[in-house]
Amino acid sequence: MKLSWPLGAARTASVAAVAAAACAMWAMPAGAATAAPSVFRFATKTVVSAPKTAYTHTNIKLSATVKGAGRTPGGTVTFWFGTRKLCHASLSRGTMSCEASFADPATKTVRAVYSGDAHHKGSSGTAAIKVINKPATGKFATTTTINNPPLNAPVTAQAGTEVALQATVTSAGGGVPTGTVEFLPTNLGPGPYATDIVCNIKLVNGTGKCDVDPPVGTWGFILYQATYLGDATHTGSATVAGAEYKLITPDPTATTVEGPATAAAGSVTITADVVPDTYGGPTYNILAGFSETGGDTVQFAVDGTTVCAASALQWNGTVNLATCADNLAAGSHTVVATYSGDEYTNGSTSESFTITVS
Repeated sequence: MKLSWPLGAARTASVAAVAAAACAMWAMPAGAATAAPSVFRFATKTVVSAPKTAYTHTNIKLSATVKGAGRTPGGTVTFWFGTRKLCHASLSRGTMSCEASFADPATKTVRAVYSGDAHHKGSSGTAAIKVINKPATGKFATTTTINNPPLNAPVTAQAGTEVALQATVTSAGGGVPTGTVEFLPTNLGPGPYATDIVCNIKLVNGTGKCDVDPPVGTWGFILYQATYLGDATHTGSATVAGAEYKLITPDPTATTVEGPATAAAGSVTITADVVPDTYGGPTYNILAGFSETGGDTVQFAVDGTTVCAASALQWNGTVNLATCADNLAAGSHTVVATYSGDEYTNGSTSESFTITVS
């Protein structure tokens, strides 16, 4: 038997099928409506312009042009000489310029680093400058001295705390030096916190200070050198290379009583270890080796009374151990160990540990 559909029903079915097919073809995957579009940034090229030659202690103009597709690149360009930040400026119509100077003669390779913006990737470029001594002009010689940190007397400050660096410039010839003194670290390369530990001083009556702020998460020591750039009547000068003007940011630690959990009545040897926070692993626990001043100890308190102290941490190749022997009677005893800290590490106190003596 042959079946047939009414003409109107056939058309209705055809229209419904077409609509369903269109919906299926254009349907978006689940969650696609909320997915953020990817951000495309154009590649850039940074071209550096600098003089072929320059005099020491004399400001020179450093320029950079950043080229890229799309709109004109914006953002900041920073000039570096090795680990030393020279100057920086924002781009205007794709170009920028700033001034810097050098204290000693040599061929200097400067590097311009473009930070990028919302539409452009970062890039860099270099240029070489031959720096020579300026002809004699009858300027007075100067001496630069760092007052803080003092020579061979480290200053300790917690990371995230501002510290004032101070310098004085004197002249045996006459007059009071004016101008700028640069404070630069001599033992660190460029890093994400480089600008936080570099500062410049504008001299007032031959002296001045500026603040640095080592970020939280940094630790160890920073050795500084100060360089006076000179003025119209005074030559530049620098502090003696190799002299220790040291700022220390100590590393947090964690102290733990390791045991024993049980012991026989009588003399019981209690053990604790100290772990530095920065690396957090026992293979890096070299606190005793770090100490230059000595005197780092771990005190043991049993049931609230200090019973002994390890005179120094004992390096055993795995962890920094300190031990204490005390006569314990039968019963339950609580032990707390406290590390005193040293030149490069903060002190810390353990949680209470229970020893069951039978």
